[in-house]
Amino acid sequence: MPSPLRLLIVEDRPDDAELLLLELKRAGYEPTWMRAETPEEFIAGLGEQPDIVLCDYSLPSMTAPDALRMLQELQIDIPLIVVSGVMDEDTCVNSLRQGATDYLLKDRLVRLAPAIEHALAGRRLATQARTIEQERRETAEILRGVVDHAPAAICVRDATGRTLLTNAEFDRLRPTGGTGRPISHDRRKLTSVEQACLDGADKVEGEETWAVDGEDRTYLVVRYPVVDGTGRRFAIGAIYVDISRQKQVEEELRELDRLKGEFVATVSHELRTPLTSITGYAEMLLAGDADEVHRRMIQVIDRNSRRLLTLVEDLLTLSRVDSGIAARMDEEVDVAELVAQAEGVLGPAMESQGVALEVQVAPGLPCLLGNRSQLERVLLNLISNAVKFSSAGGTVTVTASIPDPARPTVEISVSDTGIGIPVEEQDQLFTRFFRTEQARLQAIQGTGLGLAVVRQIVEGHQGTIGVKSAADEGATFTVSLPALRPAALLRQ
Repeated sequence: MPSPLRLLIVEDRPDDAELLLLELKRAGYEPTWMRAETPEEFIAGLGEQPDIVLCDYSLPSMTAPDALRMLQELQIDIPLIVVSGVMDEDTCVNSLRQGATDYLLKDRLVRLAPAIEHALAGRRLATQARTIEQERRETAEILRGVVDHAPAAICVRDATGRTLLTNAEFDRLRPTGGTGRPISHDRRKLTSVEQACLDGADKVEGEETWAVDGEDRTYLVVRYPVVDGTGRRFAIGAIYVDISRQKQVEEELRELDRLKGEFVATVSHELRTPLTSITGYAEMLLAGDADEVHRRMIQVIDRNSRRLLTLVEDLLTLSRVDSGIAARMDEEVDVAELVAQAEGVLGPAMESQGVALEVQVAPGLPCLLGNRSQLERVLLNLISNAVKFSSAGGTVTVTASIPDPARPTVEISVSDTGIGIPVEEQDQLFTRFFRTEQARLQAIQGTGLGLAVVRQIVEGHQGTIGVKSAADEGATFTVSLPALRPAALLRQ
């Protein structure tokens, strides 16, 4: 299939122009062309955007050098091939120097098609080169704008420590050493972190102190290698993000947490003493000869004071964990004894609510190492929750086992046949003060702190807790705790 070609022929002899066209058609081109003899016609022909110009060296009103000069003045990039009947070596060389792509003699037109192919290929390459260069310049300007206007400080140094690039934000910085004296930006010796990036590290993060306007500020510094096309690491980039405000806020939050913990602990201690007294006297009154009306009143006092006492204990536990107060964690705890103690404490409440308790503890379980009272609280909270959310006639099952003999981990599960927990609410179960929708609708008593306390204690023992449940299908809470050694060894 013929190749289309838009052609401008600068020739004063129509017959010679026809010869050029015949040669192009023979070579497989399908030319669309126009002929020009004067500078005005030549400029008009350029407006048609030809692919190539074939120009006789000398015409009555213009020459090939004139045409080349006009192309340069108009800044038009169209290949021009000089075609002439007679050309000496000086004329050819002069034409090439002035910008001609090639030159041909009219009696050797067999070279015309290859010369055009070469000229068009050269134009395509030149266009691609200009496009690539333009894109490179634009990309460089974009990157320069990003670097110059970035809120973070940026610096790039080569393998000798010479600074290659900085932005205005970096130029404001003055690093402070151990003595607080400024360190020069132009130091040539690489730091150990920079050398690590050259030696193979992909990214290194750390914190550094820099002086800005006379004030020491903390920066998160990310250093990374700069790699060329061959994979050679030739420089180290560094990005400095000011985290001084963040550090200040973190310190303020830690102080607020400490004050909050102290306040909660103080209030809880102050509340626990009178509440213990109230529950004690209520027990004494219940053991006396009170009539039925007064007994119901005393039972209300006893029940609500115990609820408050439980809330106080939960707040105290969370306060201790949040404040980082170290609890004794070196006690060896027998799992079977732990379950038996919980059963003894909660048995009467379960009997009064008509909820059955089933216990399945595998024999010879390893001991747990930790805080006995905290682990007992975990079990009491889980079982009391199971009882609270179960109806009369329901069953609470406590199991303890080693699911994988190869791993020294004890699993304690508490299952119930109660109202269950919708899947969409399970992610919030261990959030402080969270209560399920069903608990609120059915007015089931609780503060929403119990499971938060359980999670804090379990994680403090390097364990995990999970839940499996669905609405109206009961719930199973499983605690996994690292084991110490077989319980049989504890009793020896």
